[in-house]
Amino acid sequence: MAHEIKLDVAEKKAFQLNTLLYVLRDMDFNDLDGQQISALVELASSLSDPVSSWLIEENAHRKES
Repeated sequence: MAHEIKLDVAEKKAFQLNTLLYVLRDMDFNDLDGQQISALVELASSLSDPVSSWLIEENAHRKES
């Protein structure tokens, strides 16, 4: 299987997502409107999707070996 991203990219995206979630944990969402919340969800998804895909592919590759 060909990985769409490399390990260092997956690591960077995972770190960025972790940072985003850390900041969001202390946020007051009452100060945000629906569009801002949607943008944050989209950002989190764009950071997590490639990492999840990479981990699934890597796991499948290791099981094949």
